[in-house]
Amino acid sequence: MIIKSKAGNGNKIHIYIDDEYALTVYDDYWHQNGFKDGEAITEEELASLKEEAGFRLAYEKGLDYLTRRSYSKKELYRKLKLKYGESASERAIEKLSYFGYLNDEDFANMYAKYLFETKKFDLRRISTELKLKGIDREIIENVTKTLDNEPITRIIEMLSTKYANGFKDEKTKKRFVAKLQRMGYSWSDIKSAFSEYEINIIISDDDF
Repeated sequence: MIIKSKAGNGNKIHIYIDDEYALTVYDDYWHQNGFKDGEAITEEELASLKEEAGFRLAYEKGLDYLTRRSYSKKELYRKLKLKYGESASERAIEKLSYFGYLNDEDFANMYAKYLFETKKFDLRRISTELKLKGIDREIIENVTKTLDNEPITRIIEMLSTKYANGFKDEKTKKRFVAKLQRMGYSWSDIKSAFSEYEINIIISDDDF
C-alpha cells in the first residue's frame, strides 16, 4: 500500500492509501510520524496511524466542545464515541481529565446550582438530572447536601411570585401542581405549601 497526503482546511491533512481517501489527521501529527508521500505502509502501520489519529481528533473535538459549555466525563464520552469510537474517545477523556479540563465534581456542583437556583428544581429532580449526566451516586449525594433546600418555602416563593392573587381556575391550579411534581417536589410538600399560603381554592388529594 502506498500512502500520500493532501492539505486540507486549516491544519488538517487528508491521507490517501493507494489513491483512495483513508483518514484525516492534524499536520503536526503527520509530520511527526515520519511518513513520506509515495512510500509503502503496512496494514499494522496503517491501523496504528488510524488509532492515533482518531485519538487526536477526539481529543481536539473534546476541547472544542468544552469551550462551548461544561460536560461530565460520561456525557462527553458518549458524544465523542458517536464519531470517534470507544478506544479513541476513552483515551481523549483520560487526557482531558488529566489536564483538568474535565472534573465531575466541579461539573456536578455547577450544574446542580444552576438547576437549583435558576430552574428551581427540588433535590429529587436535581439528583435525577445529575444521574442522567453520568455522575456517580457519591458525588450526587455530596453535592445535594450543599444545597440549602427548604422545599415548602421554595414552593411558597413561586406561588407568591406568579400566583399572588390565587389561581383563576382549577385547571390553572392543576397545571401548576403538575409542574411542581415534574420539578421534583413531593405531594406532601406541595400540599403543605398550598395550605400555608392559604390559597382560596380547595385542594383535594385527587389533584395530586
